Amino acid sequence: MNALLNTITQGDCLDLIKQIPDSSIDSIITDPPYLYLKNQKLDRPFDENLFFSEAKRVLKRNGFIVLFGRGTSFYRWNCMLANLGFTFKEEIIWNKSYCSSPLMNISRVHETISIHTRGKGIINKVKIPYLEMKGNDIDGICVDLKRFLSGVKNTKSLNAVLSFLENNKKTLEKERLPCYNITQKITKNVDKSVSIMEAIKYGMNEKSIIKQPRDHYKTIHPTQKPVRLLERLLALVTNVGDLVLDPFSGSGSTALACRNTGRNFVAFEIDKEYYDLSIKSLKKEYQTSFFYEKY
Repeated sequence: MNALLNTITQGDCLDLIKQIPDSSIDSIITDPPYLYLKNQKLDRPFDENLFFSEAKRVLKRNGFIVLFGRGTSFYRWNCMLANLGFTFKEEIIWNKSYCSSPLMNISRVHETISIHTRGKGIINKVKIPYLEMKGNDIDGICVDLKRFLSGVKNTKSLNAVLSFLENNKKTLEKERLPCYNITQKITKNVDKSVSIMEAIKYGMNEKSIIKQPRDHYKTIHPTQKPVRLLERLLALVTNVGDLVLDPFSGSGSTALACRNTGRNFVAFEIDKEYYDLSIKSLKKEYQTSFFYEKY
């Protein structure tokens, strides 16, 4: 196991995963072949039943598996995980902001991600910086500003904002009746202006739709995922120091995201060409022998 730690290993994940001890992985984050392309080496078939049974074996109790996918294979994989006793937790939509298949009748600009736990794992509550979450949503920022300005014209609201900034205290609007969420009784009688200021100061809760563009000029793999997207997914299902497995490493984005956020990792890539490219890219990124070659 130590020989696999914090490096990308070239080889078949179904062979290499046998070297990982039972219940030793905190989270699996991976993007398997979708199995719908014809005559493409990226869509190399694999033993799905063996893969998911091994995933269950190596995961810790309450560990997570985060799975990219689309189409028939993706829905089959979700059913297979359910049959193995995994609990579905959430579905994330990655808004890529670009069309990956321009020749298709429908311009597909998203990919689907499912999150499952082997037990009773709880997804972390994660705050994303306000401007990062808003991105280029100028209309949304303007709406927040208008709400804030309309609120601070009121003396009580202005005092509530000052109380929050000075004492980190969220003052309740006593005169307003609490409203309730359809599924949970969550009172929302915190001043609007305070809520906006809190979002700007501490960030906004992660959402089920993540808009994260990819830098096309730096990609080394056709299905490469943005490192920042993987960092955000890691934050939902892992903590600093956790051990993450990516059996279909591709460009090495998961490894880099782990390196950036203080996680340990084990990564496998079967294709020699992409393995070499990922090692070269990661060494260049860090100017270190942290990532080393294994054959």
